[in-house]
Amino acid sequence: MSEERDISGILAILDDDYARAILEATRRTQMSAKELSDECDMSVSTVSRRVNTLLEYDFLVERTHMDPDGHHYSEYEAQLNRVEVQLLESGFDVRIELREDAPDRFSRLWDTMRND
Repeated sequence: MSEERDISGILAILDDDYARAILEATRRTQMSAKELSDECDMSVSTVSRRVNTLLEYDFLVERTHMDPDGHHYSEYEAQLNRVEVQLLESGFDVRIELREDAPDRFSRLWDTMRND
């Protein structure tokens, strides 16, 4: 997603019971769409729609796994750590804090060291 975040979209996601349930469930552990369906008591198609939106906003990360028999499947993990909404004279300011996984942290640190 671009740096210019869609405030209405962010607030709509946070207002959606299903999206919040997916974020809460995947905060603890990576889960497949089927596992999310069972855990959150929603259909797989509802999970898929919400997951796509959450991925679009970088609130989830998708990890693809390969079974020994050659089939692959995806699991999802929450990346959203914090949302801060502030009312300013000029309107709303929304700040999003995402969790970084180890490779992302390493890349960011490496880039910082190379540019210094």
